[in-house]
Amino acid sequence: MNSDKAFSIEDESYQGIIKITYKDDHEFNITDAKESLTELQNITKGKTMPILKIPGKYSSIDGDARRFISSEEGMKYSTAEAFVTTFLPHRIIGNFYLKFNAPVKPTAFFETEQQAIEWLNQFNNS
Repeated sequence: MNSDKAFSIEDESYQGIIKITYKDDHEFNITDAKESLTELQNITKGKTMPILKIPGKYSSIDGDARRFISSEEGMKYSTAEAFVTTFLPHRIIGNFYLKFNAPVKPTAFFETEQQAIEWLNQFNNS
């Protein structure tokens, strides 16, 4: 992962699913959220796709970024989003995110990448 960026995005690990991996020890903010949306637009060429998100160890997300990524604009290239959370603070943030930010597209949290991929495949149109 580029050390200057808060995330890396790739579309080759799973057929028809975008994978975003977030940097360790970073507070993901609105700038990061908007940069990732621009990169998603370039990768998806404006189409919607299921997205797998892997938070970095000891990372967090601020309120503005949470509101943005759960909004219609923030999810415009997503058919659904699955987060892999093995770190207790991420699960707590995830529960808060689902309850209070109410993402506009199907969103779920899983303990393993395989569980997340199995769930995302129902939203995969490729």
